[in-house]
Amino acid sequence: MRKLSKNINKIIFILLTVCFIFTNIQIAFAEYTAPNPVGYVNDFAGVIAPDEVPRLDSIIQELKSKTGSEVVVVTLKSLDGYPIEDVGLAIGRQWRIGQKGQDNGAVIVVAPNDRKMRIEVGYGLEGYLTDAHAGRIRDEYMLPYFRQGNYSKGIIYGTSTVVSAIAKGYGVTISGNYNIPAPSSSSEVNPLVIFLIFFFLIVITRGRIFMFFPVFGDFRGSYSGGGSFGGSSFGGFGGGGGFGGGGASGGW
Repeated sequence: MRKLSKNINKIIFILLTVCFIFTNIQIAFAEYTAPNPVGYVNDFAGVIAPDEVPRLDSIIQELKSKTGSEVVVVTLKSLDGYPIEDVGLAIGRQWRIGQKGQDNGAVIVVAPNDRKMRIEVGYGLEGYLTDAHAGRIRDEYMLPYFRQGNYSKGIIYGTSTVVSAIAKGYGVTISGNYNIPAPSSSSEVNPLVIFLIFFFLIVITRGRIFMFFPVFGDFRGSYSGGGSFGGSSFGGFGGGGGFGGGGASGGW
């Protein structure tokens, strides 16, 4: 009788283990289902200032008209337990963002309640918007504002910087883009220390240090304030959807 009881317990344990594994396999293979898009700016979480939505939409449309590339902004109330990377990838593929055959789409996903964000980059844009570049945009233009609870400004600055980077890659200028200030340094550096180091280098090189100062392009691209913007003429995405997991994620 005791042996039978042990066998029954083993059978129950095995059945429970199989059920647990099967359930987790189902969850692992269940793809996130993206909501239906409403345009290039999809503020489902309601965190973007309403008067900024038309302007964001306008600069994205200007980018599309000049390059064919598409940038889509999505804010979500919840990630429903999915990793932000899976959500960004699913939105890019299911909405088929970017031109067919060009795969030149990008998705900016922000989930305020989950404190997660993602810049998802299509295959065709990875040369213009690398993972490292997306990471800098995240760290310098988005997360600092998200930590302050200012989601609208972080999304605006992040989106306009992404748009500018893509435009720069194509050699065009977005006339209606935002005038974004240079990011503040994430570390505290004493200006006096910088001055003393610089002065010391001038002295020991007798001024020849200036020969080694190349002129670097500003990764932020070209920003110009103002510009006209109007209502959306969204008629669907380009049908690309070639996304492979490139970009940058973050939390705060």
